[in-house]
Order: sequence, then structure tokens, then C-alpha cells
Amino acid sequence: MMPRIRIFIVFLLGCSLLCWGCTRGNSEGDFIDDRAGLLTAGEKIRIARMSEKLLEDLDIHIKTVILKESPADIGTTAVDIFDRSELGKKTRGARGVLFLIDPPGRQVRLEIGYDLEGIFPDGFVGYIERRQMTPFFESGTVGNGIEAAAELLVEKAYGTIDNEYDRTGTGETAETVHYSGGAGAEATVKIGKGAPEKERSVLATEFGARPSPLETLGQYQKLLRLHIKDPDLALYTPESRRFFKGWTVTDAQQDNESRKLETGLGVARVIVTDDRAVIRFPLSDRGRNPYFLTRGHEGWMLDFAGMNRAIGFNHLNQWFFRDQSHPYMFAFKDVYFDKNGFPHEKGQ
Repeated sequence: MMPRIRIFIVFLLGCSLLCWGCTRGNSEGDFIDDRAGLLTAGEKIRIARMSEKLLEDLDIHIKTVILKESPADIGTTAVDIFDRSELGKKTRGARGVLFLIDPPGRQVRLEIGYDLEGIFPDGFVGYIERRQMTPFFESGTVGNGIEAAAELLVEKAYGTIDNEYDRTGTGETAETVHYSGGAGAEATVKIGKGAPEKERSVLATEFGARPSPLETLGQYQKLLRLHIKDPDLALYTPESRRFFKGWTVTDAQQDNESRKLETGLGVARVIVTDDRAVIRFPLSDRGRNPYFLTRGHEGWMLDFAGMNRAIGFNHLNQWFFRDQSHPYMFAFKDVYFDKNGFPHEKGQ
């Protein structure tokens, strides 16, 4: 699977994916059914492992079904598959999610289990389909689209799960006949054959290198709000501009990262050594990854290519270092990293 920076590159399953098959899901079939043969063997393994870990850690059972033939009614088919799969029975409540993909009918539906309807309302589900899954599918990267959609479900669930769900569970819904009542949304989508050429933004000249690292990151937040996807901005290092040209960028990813920066810039810490800088956030919030920057003749630029080499994310969207030999380690002298690369404050 491709590594990813949170906003642009899809869900990385790193060294935290341990004990595959040792919890409540015990086979790939619990999590994925690719009847159309659309996914590679590696993609199926990654999606199944992702779903396994989300079942274990968030008590949410996600299953992906890719149809070979288009159904008469995708909503009815989704409920039928949901119930026949008893999707949610392995959770402490009816906490299942079905990704139903119909390539010949150009349809996708996310069906939501009873006990998740309050966390994933229909409007949010439709937003994920239109603004997150569809761009990946249209570029021909279906596996990445599934993983990217799951990323936003995790973001939403992780922010509300402790308030809206009693983790002890009652077990009452596990005996019900139906696990879904038709909640969710569907969208029209065409599976393409490659990423479209990214257009040059008419605002490109506004997004150049800046005098300080924080000003540069502030400009980045602005372009996220404006949904600018031009990879050739001078706000990025030359290597990062080349890096971005082949990646699918979605409005939903940009919205998500913009919200994080809006609330995070006020607590950001900037560490500078010579012509390199790191912008860090409190380690108590592993959902906000550090940003790497380099200084050129025109000012500070974001080094997303360097971030891509060093930073990974687990199934809960928490960052870790996949590589600690990068040139930005100067900014982490007060931090130690465990065997999986996750950061911790020294002395704790």
C-alpha cells in the first residue's frame, strides 16, 4: 500500500497491525468479498487487516462487497447482504458498516448499522461518498478509495464514540433479526483508468514560499479551505511538487486537514536548525502529525516528500516514524520513540 501524508495519501497500515486473525474476525471473508475481482491480492489483505483492527479497537465491523453484476436496487441489496452477513453481530451492538460497490451499475452505497446511525448520519455518509470515495474511484484507485473512506469514518467515530456508545455493551442487539434498517447513502460513481491531469490554479502566485515556517503552514491551511489541488505551487519544495502530481487529492481530505490546522496552529511549536524546520503539535494528540519545511531563496517551503518517507499512520490515524534517520530528527530531542515508532515524552 502507498504511504500517505494525512491529507493527501491514503491510510497507511504500519507496524501496529499485529495479531492478524487473533481477535473477533477470523477470516478475510469477514471483511471483504470481491466478487468482481477488482482488487489486487495486496489490496484485499490491507483492507481486511484495516477492518480487523477497527473491529478490535473501535468495535466497528466494516465489510466491503464488490459486485460482479448490477442489482435491481442497490439499497435493498445492501440491507440483504448486511443481514445475511450478520454484520454487527461480532460487535457489542449493531455496529456494522457495509461498503457495497457496484462497478457495472456505477453505484456505491454505504449501509450503516442501527447503533452507528447517530455517529454516521446519512448526510455525513453521502459526503464521504461524493467527496472522498468518488475521486479515488474515478482515478481507478478503488482500494485507496475504500481505505480513504474508512479514514474519515475513524475520524468521526474517534471524536464521538466515548460519548455516544457504552463500551461495556448490553448484548441485546446481538439477538435481533436485522442489523440495519436502511440508514446510509448511495452515490453514482464511474471507475476510471488513471488520475486526471491537475489544473494550474489561477491563484497559484498567492501560494509561494513565506518568511517563516508558521506563515507557510498558514498559507497551506488557506489553500486547503479553497480546495486548491495544484501540485506545482511554490509553497512546496521542488521534490514535493513532483511527488504530488500523481496523487489523488479530495475535498474531504482537505476539509479534514483544514479543521485540524485551524484548531492546532495556536498550540504549534516551531523548531529551526539552519535551513530546516519542524512544526510540532502536543504529543498527547497523535492525530496531528509534524510538518517538515526547508528554506530556499524565496523563503520556507513544505517538504511533503520528506514527510512521506518518514511518517506513517496506523488504523486510528495516529502518526509514527517509519524511519528515524531523516534530517529532521533534531526537532525531537525531547522525545523517545517506541519499537513501533510512536512518539512519547521523555520521562513518562
